[in-house]
Amino acid sequence: MKKKIITKIAALCIAVVCAVGCSKDKKEVKFTDSQGKQQTIEIIRFDKLLFEKPLPNIEDFLKNLQKQYPQMFQTTLDDREYLSAVEQFITDAQMQQVPGIVQRCYPDLNFLQQDLTSAFARLSKQDTSVKLPEKVFSLIFGPADFSYSFENRVYTNGQYSAISLDMYSFPQLDKHPYYQHIPQYLQGTLNQRYIAPDFMRMYLKNIIYAHTADVNMNPDCTLLDCIVDEGKYTYILSKIMPEYKLYEILRYTESQAKWVEDNEKTIWAYIVQNNLLYEKDRSKYMSLTAEGPTSKPLTDSPSRVGYYIGWKIVEGFMNNNHITFDSLMNIASSQTILNNSKYKPAK
Repeated sequence: MKKKIITKIAALCIAVVCAVGCSKDKKEVKFTDSQGKQQTIEIIRFDKLLFEKPLPNIEDFLKNLQKQYPQMFQTTLDDREYLSAVEQFITDAQMQQVPGIVQRCYPDLNFLQQDLTSAFARLSKQDTSVKLPEKVFSLIFGPADFSYSFENRVYTNGQYSAISLDMYSFPQLDKHPYYQHIPQYLQGTLNQRYIAPDFMRMYLKNIIYAHTADVNMNPDCTLLDCIVDEGKYTYILSKIMPEYKLYEILRYTESQAKWVEDNEKTIWAYIVQNNLLYEKDRSKYMSLTAEGPTSKPLTDSPSRVGYYIGWKIVEGFMNNNHITFDSLMNIASSQTILNNSKYKPAK
């Protein structure tokens, strides 16, 4: 019963929704606003604040916290059921182990603030209307169905953004009872080096390029449409986050990236020989785009190998057509991009 309550508050807390070394050649880029003033993204450590409980009365503590950060609570704490759920979440004995583990993984978030600021600065050189996110919070998600917690590990709606640090604290949390359900095939990319690329991809999709067509909402979306659309974001990320390796942007481990690089021709041949490029029945090509331990039936492959091909197509297109990111995103025809990419898989 207690675990059900904890799981429930984890879901409620979506509104309240380790460390590997950074690249040695990292170069900080300053973000300058329209008045010429330098700015830096600041991340509010709500993951620490929620578990501090400096007041003897937990209700008073939580209500004071809600006054400061109303975005982090789904509804008013005057709702006794909601208040009780939040109290149980932060006082649960198993849950109380998590903040300490997360804190050891992330004693500070200076690296993340710097990397995100640099990415936005590079993006703003092409689009001067780009602004830094106003409010970014770090959270602890807690126990929930793994697909739900994984999909919502980064959240943004324009008014605020949130990053669930516990979902990037592996392998340190892999033995904790509330996180053992996270599949092994995902854990390799749930650490420090994947936070910034994940955040920027989500922000590009939901905020910067929210005006462009959402390919996934189109019932007639072909495999080509799907992989080219994702390839656009990967291409932009590779340009605004040069301190990150491509495999980190693609959300692969280094060995997984080597497999797709070595087997690019095999992947392309499988797509062509099975007439999947223009297939509209998603059930027939989902194995190339969905999360999972592998891309069936390609032996020993990682998941989502179709997205690697999509990035290669977009990269080829941009090498032949020097246009802005915004212009790229506004090209609705994936066929136009393929035709002008001169894409030919590596041998």
